[in-house]
Amino acid sequence: MKKFTLFVLFVFTLALLSTNALAQQKFSKFVTEPERWDAIELSAPAECVGNPEECAVKMLNELSIEVGDEPDFSVYRLGEVAEKSVTVVFVSRLVEDDDSVLGKLYRLELSKNDVEDKSFTLNSVGQLFQCMEGPIGWRKTACQ
Repeated sequence: MKKFTLFVLFVFTLALLSTNALAQQKFSKFVTEPERWDAIELSAPAECVGNPEECAVKMLNELSIEVGDEPDFSVYRLGEVAEKSVTVVFVSRLVEDDDSVLGKLYRLELSKNDVEDKSFTLNSVGQLFQCMEGPIGWRKTACQ
């Protein structure tokens, strides 16, 4: 009975680890492919110490991009990519000063040289638009 219990525990643990590994590979292409976004040019890579949400707001503010008082966040830890620990942060906000735009969504790709590293480096920034007219959903092109 003891051997059977250990065997079941081993199989359960293996299945759990396999599920986590597969989940990391199945991120949406909007998370993993920055070319699906309208790129925002960076003058120099920014660095920030803090959690991904705080760093995203700080880096967007440094790029003179206003995100408002209560932006929404989604954080995706992609893991190791090109020998760096990569995290993607989505920051969304409602647009109140443009009648053609309902909302903007920003994608920030942050990386650390090591998992233990405390500072994030900004690799890229992209944006999507949700327009008041036309097809429903997020689009790469600016609203008319």
